[in-house]
Amino acid sequence: MPQQRKFVTQSPENSETPLADVHGWVTPTRLFFVRNHFDVPAIEQKSWRLAVGGRVARPLELNWDDLDAMPQRTLLATLECAGNGRSFLAKKAAGVPWGAGAVAHAEWSGVTLGSVLDLAGIQSDAVEIVCMGADRGTEPDHPEPMHFARGLPLAKARHRDTLVALRMNGEPLTPSHGFPARLLVPGWYGVASVKWLTRLEASPVPFEGYFQTVKYTVQRAGVSGPETVGIQGMAVKSEIVRPFAGEALGLGKQRVFGLAWAGEEAVAKVELSTDGGSTWREAELLGPSAPYSWIMWEYLWDVRTPGFSRLVSRAISTSGRVQPAEHDSLLGGYLIHFSRPIPVRVEPRAAADAASGDVDVLRYDMNAFAESNARLPLDVDLEYSLGAGI
Repeated sequence: MPQQRKFVTQSPENSETPLADVHGWVTPTRLFFVRNHFDVPAIEQKSWRLAVGGRVARPLELNWDDLDAMPQRTLLATLECAGNGRSFLAKKAAGVPWGAGAVAHAEWSGVTLGSVLDLAGIQSDAVEIVCMGADRGTEPDHPEPMHFARGLPLAKARHRDTLVALRMNGEPLTPSHGFPARLLVPGWYGVASVKWLTRLEASPVPFEGYFQTVKYTVQRAGVSGPETVGIQGMAVKSEIVRPFAGEALGLGKQRVFGLAWAGEEAVAKVELSTDGGSTWREAELLGPSAPYSWIMWEYLWDVRTPGFSRLVSRAISTSGRVQPAEHDSLLGGYLIHFSRPIPVRVEPRAAADAASGDVDVLRYDMNAFAESNARLPLDVDLEYSLGAGI
C-alpha cells in the first residue's frame, strides 16, 4: 500500500506527514501535511485572479499566466503548523490534536511578493499587507462567514524570499496545498503562508482580523504582565523519528534517527541524551544545513545494559537558540517545541550492529518502522474542539 498522510480530521482536512516515511531532504507532495481551516475552495485557473489594492498607486488584477511570466524564484523551506505536537501537552489545549507530523519540507517556486507589490506601487503610509485566501467559513465564536486572512508586516512582505508560490516540488500546487497560488513565508509558522490567495491589500494600520488577534496568538512576559502577541517565526525544534516510543531494542549498536529545524535559521547542532536529559552527546547531521530547512540527524547508540531508557533530543540554532526542556505555559496550544522524551526498553538479546553513516541501512530501517507504525493509533485520544479550529 502506498504511503499516505495520516488524517487527524476529515472535513476540513487536517492530515500529518508520516515522518517515518520521509526518506530524503524533500518531502513528496502527496505526503506533505495539510492544514485547512475551511473546506478546499473550487477554483478554475483560467478565471482565477489575484487582486492588489488598498494603499497602492496602481490597483491590479493578475492572472496565473501574468505571474508565471514574471521572473521566478525557487527556494527550499520547511513549513510547520503552529499547533504541531499539541497532543503531547500534559494540559489539554483546544484545537486540532496534532501528533508530531504537522511539518514537512519542500521546494517552492514562484514570484517574489515584493515584485508584485512593486507593480502596484505601495504608498509610503502602508505598514502591512493583508493577504486573503479564497477559503471561507465560520467558527463557533465567529458565526458570520469569513475568509481566511492574515496581515504580513511590510518588511517581511518585501523580503526576497517571501513568495507568491505557484509550484511545489516542481509541479503546480495541488488543491490541498493552495492551488493556483499561495503565499510562502519561509521561517514563519504555516499560518502566514495563506493558501488559495485571491487578494493583497496594503494597509496603513496593523491588521486585526480573527486569525490575527483572536486565534494564533500567544502570551509573552511584559513589563506590566503577560502581553498578547501574534505568532510569527518558528521555534528551534527536533524530533526523534526512530526508535518510536515504547519500542523494544536489543543490545549492541542502535541508530537513533531524527529531524531538526530552526525557522529562519539553520540548525547548528543536535544533541541526544539516552538518560532522560542528564548527559548529552552530539549527533551527526546528515545532508545540507541551510536557513529555513530541516535537517536529518543520527546518533549511533552503543547499548550495553538492559533496562528502560528515555531518549531526548535537543536542537541548537546558528544564533544559539536552544530547544527547551519544557513547554512554556504562556504559549498555550502553540509553539510546542519542548524536548519530548521517548521511552524505550532494552532487552537482554543481541542486536545486529548498525554501520555508522550507512544511510541505505537507515532507510531500510525506516521502511520497517513505517510498516509497524502505520498500524498504530493516534498518539493520544483527545477530544477535538471544533470551536478552536486551529
